[in-house]
Amino acid sequence: MMPQNTPPSPRSLFENLKREHPFEPVSVTGTIPAFLRGTLYRNGVGLFEQFGRRYTHVFEGDGAISAVRVEGGQSLAAVRLVESDGLKAEREAQRHLSGSAARWSTRIRANFTGRSKNNANTHVVSWQDRLFALMEGGKPTEINPDTLETIGESDLEGEIPGAFSAHPHRVESRKALYNFGLRYGKQTQIDLFTLPDTGPARRLGALPLDHPVMVHDFIASDNHLIFFIAPVSISIWRHMVGFGDFADKLKWSPALGTEVIIVPIDRPDQPIRFSVEAFFASHFAGAYEEDGHLIVDYIHYPDISLITVLEDGLGMTWTDKSRHVHGALHRAHINIAHRTFTTTPRWDGLCEFPRINPAREGRKYQVIWLQTACYIEDCLRSEISRIDENGGVITYTLPPGQFCSEPVPVMPLHSREDEGSILTLVYDCYDQKSHILILDATDLVEQARIQLSQVIPLTFHGSWVGETPPDPLRD
Repeated sequence: MMPQNTPPSPRSLFENLKREHPFEPVSVTGTIPAFLRGTLYRNGVGLFEQFGRRYTHVFEGDGAISAVRVEGGQSLAAVRLVESDGLKAEREAQRHLSGSAARWSTRIRANFTGRSKNNANTHVVSWQDRLFALMEGGKPTEINPDTLETIGESDLEGEIPGAFSAHPHRVESRKALYNFGLRYGKQTQIDLFTLPDTGPARRLGALPLDHPVMVHDFIASDNHLIFFIAPVSISIWRHMVGFGDFADKLKWSPALGTEVIIVPIDRPDQPIRFSVEAFFASHFAGAYEEDGHLIVDYIHYPDISLITVLEDGLGMTWTDKSRHVHGALHRAHINIAHRTFTTTPRWDGLCEFPRINPAREGRKYQVIWLQTACYIEDCLRSEISRIDENGGVITYTLPPGQFCSEPVPVMPLHSREDEGSILTLVYDCYDQKSHILILDATDLVEQARIQLSQVIPLTFHGSWVGETPPDPLRD
């Protein structure tokens, strides 16, 4: 039986962006903390369909960058599609030229000529005052941070030979971002990269893999890059002959186990590798080193149903639990010397998209913020939760019909680890608009809302880019 007062369908979260626009004023309710001076950038799907045909999986959609700029308690907002070369070519041809929405013959031609579209729809990160839209199967796409106009694909001055994943991670002690990219061919391999705060990007080396796999995320500690390579095989022949959509090309093979790879940052040619019982890690919160062990917090799944259930998004409702796939927050302990691995749940809540204080990345941290969920009268309710090292949990539950995104922590300089704000983009199926919800990072009490003019379609990840504080020693 349908629960009483079920909210309207969330369908508009999975429909094309209605309007692109430059930065324009938006209204604020509540009080934005004075230290919040900067821009929240988010990336997700801007186009779910074109030319009368819908993409069969949300991961195939064309990217859109949304931005909310805050200064002096006031706010401006902007949103633009990522104008990739592939999207421009399709608009000129007035038809799909790659992916599951293209005609079969066109799809095969694109696959064999290497002309698949870089839809840049997963994450958006800043490096050396440059802004990049990322997806795991292509090079970074540079975006103008002030106008959100697309500058174009970049290989970072020749350092990116193939793909550059959507999940770079910072090591604060090294003042650098680290990332990886998968290269398929006769030998599948993982390229390793460093992007320092000063100086050029560099390729650190490569890790050979036994077969083509999908690797979505990894994590970095002060001295190591850590990969959990789940047994998610990619069917290259299905891809080349244009068979099926994104999920159809993936095969879960649990008998192969999950390979743990630990790469010393200073000795990338000396990785430690061993296999454990199969599981899938979707996203990582953080990692640190303690008494010869690596401690890793991540979102654990027993398989890849998260990816296969998503499809094109239109099947999602507030009450059909078969369409709601949630992960569990786990902590892994890895003994580097003995190559042993244990993983245990840290919490029994339904969760995804973990984040920690940016100043603690690579080192020990005490708090994790997550997108979480619960069911009230069998209806999905979206939440933001805060979990501390001692198991304490604080949760903010959104009203019915609202769906929040990944929490983005923003902290003042020289503050306590959990002193600051949490920003999350919220979709409201009643108002048919989105807003930025700002919560106190310590107790998750609401501080302010920034009301946007329309629905921002499904987003995956985002970054806060703060204004550089004035130098008190400068004239």
